[in-house]
Parts: sequence; structure tokens; C-alpha cells
Amino acid sequence: MAAFRPAALARIAGLFLLTLLLQGCFWENFSKTERVDPQVLYSPRNAQELVYWVKQATDQGKRIRMTGSGHSHSDVAVTDEILLTPYKLNQPLLLDSARLKQPALTRLVRVQSGIRIRELNQHLDRNGLALENLGGYDGQTIVGAAMTGTHGSGLNYGPIASQIRSLQVVGEGGVVYQVEPSAGITDPATFPGSLEEFPEIPVTLIQDDTIFNAMTVSIGSMGVVYAVVLQTEPKFWLREVRTLTRWNAIKAPGGFLDRLQNGEPLVEGDWQPDYVELQYNPYPINGDHSVLITARYKSYTPLITEGERGQAGTELLSGLITLVEKPLSWLINNAPILAPLLIEQSLKSQVDDGYNNVSYRIFNIGVVNYTNAIAVESFVPLEQTVDVVERAFAIAAELQQRKILHSAPASVRFVKGSDALISMTQGRPTTVLELIVVQGVNGDRELLRTYEQTLLDEFDARPHWGLDLSVLQGDADLRRIYPRWDDWLAVYRQFNSQGVFDGKVTDRLGISMGNRDE
Repeated sequence: MAAFRPAALARIAGLFLLTLLLQGCFWENFSKTERVDPQVLYSPRNAQELVYWVKQATDQGKRIRMTGSGHSHSDVAVTDEILLTPYKLNQPLLLDSARLKQPALTRLVRVQSGIRIRELNQHLDRNGLALENLGGYDGQTIVGAAMTGTHGSGLNYGPIASQIRSLQVVGEGGVVYQVEPSAGITDPATFPGSLEEFPEIPVTLIQDDTIFNAMTVSIGSMGVVYAVVLQTEPKFWLREVRTLTRWNAIKAPGGFLDRLQNGEPLVEGDWQPDYVELQYNPYPINGDHSVLITARYKSYTPLITEGERGQAGTELLSGLITLVEKPLSWLINNAPILAPLLIEQSLKSQVDDGYNNVSYRIFNIGVVNYTNAIAVESFVPLEQTVDVVERAFAIAAELQQRKILHSAPASVRFVKGSDALISMTQGRPTTVLELIVVQGVNGDRELLRTYEQTLLDEFDARPHWGLDLSVLQGDADLRRIYPRWDDWLAVYRQFNSQGVFDGKVTDRLGISMGNRDE
């Protein structure tokens, strides 16, 4: 263990007294799909406390994991032994330029792992910077989002983890590692071997492509991340255009999807959208499925923001849906014939010939994020887009016959391939099919599991780590869908040799390293 100052030792030693108060506390995720009553539930305030708790877990043969902000529907983040929450590890940090190979780099930003994306966005904005791509919600912690493979939409941009350049992670025994690619940003010759904020804490520098690409999407199973360095870019604005069209038009030869897959211009003119995604009605209206195309155009020159997003009243309507979701589920349960029409109206309400704002405000889809809904996502190669969506149409029709209904549009996103070994976009340009249901609609879980299982079985679709409703069982599935699964397992076994970072997800996958009498 690192040699702490006496005052720090006295303060940290008192932490175990707190466990008496912490007994009986429970943790529950946002969607209430996971709840645990851990032996210890604690929010560390700094790296010293993080090191302390991981060392204690190691010495006592306990499991320890740290959650994100609780927006994963799956069991990926939890344990019932020592569960840390990241709420107090939420600050920007100093990046010591003397440690870098290129000290003049100004767009690298170092932050604690528990900073939420919305606070990170505000910090970057104040400094004239931005993340190159984001998902549709900003309440996750940056590391929780990265570690589960969370993404935005745009074939020029990988998942959030692709913006990480360096990680500082607390491993077994409380040992701190700084992990980077082989050609990492840190200069080994000037690296002092200690943590910036606490020089008494030693840090081992590892620059290795395989280890880095295993850890950036590690589902929290190789250590507890303290801080990351992110690559940012200059602040930019987006113009968002939303157009309603039909499925048969966008899948036709020379249509939107054909041009997207072939890397051809999507619209006339020189200004092409950087980010595109689709929403569609799972049910046909007048013989075809409506599709809403969202195209976002990037500008480093400020764009004037006027009016509101979507049709007049769209934000108010979204807010009302969030507030009255139980009546909405009651309506669909009791008048299922209305489901296709409600979804159709949702698509129409978002049509917009142009809305401008700073990038992170456009990426965020708004108050609808707070609806009591759950989702699954399935990731397939880009070239399978049409086949997967049309299989999804058939699934929707089959479920409709059983009175199991969608309560929201489905979405299709596009993501650049990733080097992270178990990123859902690993090794290939990817299409992501997302299915969302309002909780309380009849058969909500069955609908999602049916899609997830069917697409896994028929297309080897990769489920989202943070949204998987326990469809993945055993590592045989993982070996089939991830070509470098064994490489990831080797790194996992190296950094979790004693099972300190096991959890419910590693038990489910059959890869836990520690012995437990369950």
C-alpha cells in the first residue's frame, strides 16, 4: 500500500466506522431493473479513499465495483459486497503537460471518472472545447458510458470510449496503473511514477495496445477507474434537419441507405451531414413504414439559435408524455389499435427543416430521457441494415398478433468501428437497432427480449453491455460474436486474478475468477 501522510491515514482509517451506518443501504438503478443491498455502499471523495477501499477488498477477499450514474438497465455495474458510487469523483483535474510527449497539446482534458457528461460538457464549453460525439442523454458518468460501449450516431465517429487517450485505474491490492496505447500520450522518460494530486501514491505506466483496448470497454471488471484523459476538439455548433419519409424510399437502390453504405453524398451540395440517424414506426401505415431521418450538420462558426426544436409544442408534448406515462401505458394496454397511430404522431411532431444550437444541446434528445422507459440495442455490420430492420418489422407484426405492442418509435444509428476489444462496434462500421418501451405496457420485457434474442440468434447481433436484459449467458456467446474475446479474457484474468472485480455480470457470463459459495 502507498505510504500515506499520518493525517490522511487517520481520516481514512475512520472509514470503516462508517460501514456501521452504511449497513442496510440499498442501491437501485434509474429504471428500477436492478437493486442490490451491498455490505458496503460508499462514495469515495478522492484517489486515496479509492485506493484504500480496493486494498481492503483485496485483503478481505471481497468483491468491489463502482457504478456509474445508474442508467444501465443491465446488471453490468453491481455487486452485493462493496459497491462504490462515483458521485464525489466529479471534478476536472490538472493534466501535467511535463509528462506528455507533446507538452503543447491543448485539447487533452483530464477528469475524474464520476463526472457526468452534462457537467463535462459545461466545463468544456467554458474552455471553448467539445467532445466530438455523444449519445442522446447526458446524465451518465463519462467513464460509465465509455466502459459499457455507449455511442452516438455518425460513421465518422466511434463510441465514447474512442475519445479516451489515457486511464488511471486502481487495480487489485490498491495498485494504481496509468494505461495507454503503445504510442500513448505520456513520455516514459518524464513520467514521475506518481499521481498528480497525491505524489505519495505510486503509479505504474503501461503503454500496450491490447491492454488499453481491453480496458477502455471493460464493463468495470479490470479495476476501478479514477481518472481519464479525453481528446476533445474546438467548440462547434450543429444544424439539425428532420425529414419524414418512407422505408421503401430509403432502402431503394440509390436511396439514403445505399448512399450511406457506399460513402456517397447523402444530400445535394457541399455541406454534408456529419451525424445521421433514423427513427421508424414498427407498424406500417398505408402499406409502408414511416421513417424520420435526422441529419446534423457541423459548423465551427456559431449558428444562430431561433425557435424551438420540432413542431410547435413538441417540447411541451414530450414533457407531458414524461409526466403522464402511466396513462399512456394504460391507453395502449386498453386500446392497442392506437399504438401505431401514437407512434406515427410522435414521428410527425419531430419534423423540422432546421434547428441550430451548440453541439451538446443538439446531441441531447431532451426531457423524454426522463420517461420511465427501458430499451435494448443490437449491433450488426453496416451492410446488414436493411435485412435487420425488415426482420424487426416481422418481429413487431408477430408480437402485435399476441397483443404485445411498441409504445415508442424504434431507432437506427450508425457508428464507426472501434479498436476496443469488446466494444459492440469492434472491428467494423456498425448499425445499431434500438427498441424502446414505456414500462407498464403489457409484455414490455418480453418484447425487448424477443428482439434481443432473435437478432443474436439470427444475425450474431451484439447486445449493448448496459442494456442487455440477461440474454447473454455464458462466454460461448461472446466468443462467437467478438473475434477478440479471448484477448480480452486474457487481460481480464491478468488484472482480476483474485476476483476482486467480479460482479453479477461476470457471474452471468461464467467468467468470475473468485470462489463464492452461492
